[in-house]
Amino acid sequence: IGYNARQTARILEDIRNRGNLIKGVKLKETDGKLIFEPNEVSQENLPEGFDIKKPDNRIISSCIGIARKTKRAVILVTNDIMMRIAAAACGVEVQEYKNDQIKESSYVGYREIKTSREIIDDIYKKQSLAPEIFADEKPFVANEYITLTDGNTSALCVYRDNCIRLLKDTTAFGIRPQNRLQRFALDALLAPAEEIPLVILRGPAGTAKTFLSMAAALDKTYTDEFTRHTSSTSYDKIYIGRANVSSDKAFGFLPGELEDKTRPLLGCFYSNLEDLLRKGNHEEDAQIQIQIDDMMETGLLRVFPLAYIRGMSIKNSFIICDEAQNIGRSLIRDIVTRCGQGSKLVILGDTNQIDVPFLDKTNSGLTYLAHNMKGSTKCAQITFTEKESVRSALATEALNRLM
Repeated sequence: IGYNARQTARILEDIRNRGNLIKGVKLKETDGKLIFEPNEVSQENLPEGFDIKKPDNRIISSCIGIARKTKRAVILVTNDIMMRIAAAACGVEVQEYKNDQIKESSYVGYREIKTSREIIDDIYKKQSLAPEIFADEKPFVANEYITLTDGNTSALCVYRDNCIRLLKDTTAFGIRPQNRLQRFALDALLAPAEEIPLVILRGPAGTAKTFLSMAAALDKTYTDEFTRHTSSTSYDKIYIGRANVSSDKAFGFLPGELEDKTRPLLGCFYSNLEDLLRKGNHEEDAQIQIQIDDMMETGLLRVFPLAYIRGMSIKNSFIICDEAQNIGRSLIRDIVTRCGQGSKLVILGDTNQIDVPFLDKTNSGLTYLAHNMKGSTKCAQITFTEKESVRSALATEALNRLM
């Protein structure tokens, strides 16, 4: 906030040096003028019950005063939903920032193609097909997953390097995917960082986005005597972070070091970590906690608060960022551009669960990232639906009835 305020002051000072702000200074970028109007804030401009001491109401009062003075239409532009409602109640025309809005893409990262049994048999035999076989289909997108089916038999494939390739059966840290979208996601998560350094998983709660991401992270980093995991490691560290409405602002009020401050905010990661380390072996909680503490102490598992991402360059690491629907454009850009050589970044979120007042489906950083990275050979995307919820029968029913 301090940086933005100082930068704004510098811009205003540059404009002030070119003319009189009260009379209006012509802007270089447009035909319009920037005018300071300090005298139109009055309680008399507001309906009964609107307190002029509140900053939002002072702005609304200014709009009403300017409209009365100039006899011209005044439009208040803001992304604050409550302020738009209050302004409309006072008779002020309101709009959102149109340049920030992105229509949520219909691209989900996969498609289904009905084809013949001969073609399905052919891809099982050759392991790949030329995309020209499906000339009637819309152009394929890089790293798009494809289900070929004849109604009885199917083949799960991916379009990569201008070729449709058959997916191989795969597991991550002993975990097998439970449906085709999980299998698609796991393929993207386990792909080398040199091939797919960015994976975006969107969808409702209970679809195993975080669980699969943690399984892939452990599969490529962790080896110990308890799990007897022998997969070759590809990354040195696991970084976990989570966007939260209050987390990045409230660290100073929590006791302890950085890991202690962020631990309560990252319970979803730790619960998944416990399940993965336990692996149905009925190990005692104390034993599981020893393994997690060992990961933290040795630096294998690290927490990164999003507020401090600037200046970092995270190399050769598996990075997971959850709740990305609550991140704005600038922060999501900061996170992606801090991904260094040999690192893999996984972005998780659900645009139906946005908690930040100034964000919605059209301007969320998650929507912005998914829209602009579509078609990149460096990115794979999977969008889960309520049908893929595997948390419990109750969770699935709640998603259908309560969302």
